[in-house]
Amino acid sequence: MNKLLQKVLSFVCCLYSLVSLGQIDEYINAENKRVIDSEKTELEIDNFIKKNYNNYQFPQANLDNLIHHLKSEEVFTQAELDLAIVNAKRHELRKLFFFENPDKRETYLAKPIPVEASQQCVNGNFESGTAGYSFWSDLHPQPSSGTAFFLSCATPTALTASNVINPTTNNFNSRVTVINSNAGGYQQFDPILAGFGVNLPTLATNGGTRCIKLNNTQGYGSSDQTTVSRYFPSINQETIDFNFSLVMDNKPQHEQPIQPFFRARVLDQFGNIVDEICIIANPSNCLFNTINVNSERRVLYTGWLCARLNVGEILNQPGTIEFTVSDCQPSAHFGTVYIDNICGLVCAAPQLGALNIDPVNYICPNLVNPMPMEVCGTYQPPINATLNSIILQVTQNNTVVGTITVPSQLTTTTFCFLIPPTIFGTDPMGNFEFEITATFNVNCPAGVFLFQIQDHSAAIGPDVSFIDCCLPTLTLTAPNDNLNNLAPIAEKFRERSDWIRASNVVAIGNNALANGVVYHAENFVELTAGFEAVAGSQFVAYPEGCTDDYVYRDPDQVTIVPISEPEIINLIKLETSFAIVPNPSNDVVELIIDKAQFTRITIATIDGKQVFDEEIEPTNRFKVGVRHLENGVYIVHLRTASGQSLTEKLIKN
Repeated sequence: MNKLLQKVLSFVCCLYSLVSLGQIDEYINAENKRVIDSEKTELEIDNFIKKNYNNYQFPQANLDNLIHHLKSEEVFTQAELDLAIVNAKRHELRKLFFFENPDKRETYLAKPIPVEASQQCVNGNFESGTAGYSFWSDLHPQPSSGTAFFLSCATPTALTASNVINPTTNNFNSRVTVINSNAGGYQQFDPILAGFGVNLPTLATNGGTRCIKLNNTQGYGSSDQTTVSRYFPSINQETIDFNFSLVMDNKPQHEQPIQPFFRARVLDQFGNIVDEICIIANPSNCLFNTINVNSERRVLYTGWLCARLNVGEILNQPGTIEFTVSDCQPSAHFGTVYIDNICGLVCAAPQLGALNIDPVNYICPNLVNPMPMEVCGTYQPPINATLNSIILQVTQNNTVVGTITVPSQLTTTTFCFLIPPTIFGTDPMGNFEFEITATFNVNCPAGVFLFQIQDHSAAIGPDVSFIDCCLPTLTLTAPNDNLNNLAPIAEKFRERSDWIRASNVVAIGNNALANGVVYHAENFVELTAGFEAVAGSQFVAYPEGCTDDYVYRDPDQVTIVPISEPEIINLIKLETSFAIVPNPSNDVVELIIDKAQFTRITIATIDGKQVFDEEIEPTNRFKVGVRHLENGVYIVHLRTASGQSLTEKLIKN
């Protein structure tokens, strides 16, 4: 009987394995078809740009600002300025294409892996192409992006309606390319470094025949920031390890906060950062080898490194891994990265070290008979490094409310802190987070380099919560309990373990979605006589106990990739003609332009003699008398508000 049972179980396991493998093959095939479709869209975009390049121009103010900004940031040749203008115009036309063809964007977005198949790291080494991955690039054209966009490692990025991008193959001028040793154009070594006599492999030695490269070396006129992202329906391992190799420009005169950077991070299903690594181009960091090109430029590069992101706190939950690399802020110095073996690898020793707080979640801790809370975790020093210090900070709304500089326990791999409840204040309200910062002394040839690793939270949601503290009931009445959408969180987010009865008034705040008033209770929320949510305010109520999870939108609604609002397209449509009505004419003609305005009218004979010349207020229609003109052919010139000159023939009879 036992043997029979074993055979049945073995058959079931084999069947499940075959089903899982079939799902993976089906998923990869569907993703590869999506990638092929996006390649076709790229050809459409290229044709669209060629067709419309001469039909649009920058507003003169934008063009003047672009040139002025570039010249003030760096020393550009005229050829580099011309290239920057061409690239900026192509970028605007690309935005226009997606504005006119919004459905085309869907082929750029990777579809989620089936949950049954996601328990395996499908295509973490890119051997099946880019199935499962989405790419985008923020060009930050100068100067329309200004300088405020660049926040070094904190610079935001998000998929928009038009910044999606399609990977190429072995194209080192592309912002995303698949390095493929079996395809044409493959280069075994990075071409930039090869020009300096340094052979850095473009493929990881422990990988296969493919990897991806983000960003290129041609960012003049735009500070390119390129990202690859992958969504996991279920994170099934406590760490995500990966290989990467950096090649970056570094200008000695630039301050560190505006140098190129590389960032790897994991986000939970709500967009919160679970773990993050960020490296700024810095010759003092002995991760980098340095090539001193001249007084204006150094090229920094690493070999292939192995790094680790800790994701144990979102185990068996959705998450997204995201890699971003950026040029310097002024745009003339590049940042590039090669990436391989995502999550299909275990680092023997993570070269950047690792830090992780063990999950904790204290809800309304007892402050009457306070006992210290314990916060523990693990750490691993970077290669050739020793621990300098490790501190814990308690934060609320990103503000530090307390600091503990000495762990209660510390070993070569673990730490613990005892947190006195008094650190939260005498009457704490709201949510708090535990943040650990470990500083390491990295022994570099040029001296000791201080390297920091941080973990910003112990778990999804608050680490410590003092909101309502799960009292059983709540009655809200007007006018004492009236509030608006701009009220403090503790007032507009209310929950109870039994019920809430409300007869108060919710007024208009800033009317921002998901910034409204939320009530929830285990058994019921009753809106009694007198309750009013004023038109335009944001309010929602639903049955749910004390979860400290206040969701304004539908809780079942899941957004995998956030999409920003449509972008402004900085182009002016050039008119190629205008209408003269009637034509021929012997009395009065009307000059008409569609979707533009003109400010000057000139009429000349066929041999160039002017018979009419007038400046007018900007308009798209204007009447001119021609009765006094002799019969014949005349040339009518219009100057548009954008400075364009248009010409049509007029026949006077």
